[in-house]
Amino acid sequence: MSHMLLEILTEEALKGSKPSSTFKAESFVKVATEISQKFNVQCEPKHVDNHLKTVKKEWGIITKLKNKSGFGWDDCLKMITVSKDVYDEEVKTHPNHDKFLNKKLDMYEAMAIVVGKDMATGNYAESYADVNMEENTEEQSISIENKGEYEETAKGKETSSSSTQKRQHRKRKRMYEDYGVEKLSKQIGDVALVIQSLSKNQLDVNALYAEVMKIEGFDEITLGDAFDHLVQNEMMAKAFMAKNANLRKIWVQNFMNQHYYRPAC
Repeated sequence: MSHMLLEILTEEALKGSKPSSTFKAESFVKVATEISQKFNVQCEPKHVDNHLKTVKKEWGIITKLKNKSGFGWDDCLKMITVSKDVYDEEVKTHPNHDKFLNKKLDMYEAMAIVVGKDMATGNYAESYADVNMEENTEEQSISIENKGEYEETAKGKETSSSSTQKRQHRKRKRMYEDYGVEKLSKQIGDVALVIQSLSKNQLDVNALYAEVMKIEGFDEITLGDAFDHLVQNEMMAKAFMAKNANLRKIWVQNFMNQHYYRPAC
């Protein structure tokens, strides 16, 4: 359910339903309706709002850990990396941080869009407003100034200081425009990646089961647990299906190490 919530809210944010740090009410209604229909449960908008608060809390923990001394970040795997000693010390103080360390962070990209401050949206919608406001402000300043210069010219009183101010205004306008284009280009690229990841074909669960269960070197229970985990994490499952046989076997081995072994505190 959490994955579905994030996927729908990501789509809502990308289409402009998150004009600020808060989603529009209809976005929560849409999430609640689709979850209720798919899982045959009674989901209300307030439940969506409450879960979103949990997502924000987890995002805060992830952000804090990423910037903590002694902690690394693998951007390809979307994983916070730590040594055994650092891991032991962290989970000793904060046992609930275990799930954020040395494990791929599921739905990281979606979380970044839904609750992150430095990713494409909601700052995406704000960026357009910011750039437009800056450009309009500069245009208005130039327009007012040109009007003053015109009046002074008509009176034969144009001065060098007004020309200097005019050049400064134009320079600042170009700076704002260049900054806006660069900022929006990066954000549009991030958005495109997320759209691409969300628009892939539906997962074939039967094919996934067949591929997982034919991996050699593991007992049936372990492979069954790995399959259940992949089904609950659709994007991870799609990535698994794209791997060759050797990489799939390595993935199952890593899964077993992470879920069947915990370093002693």
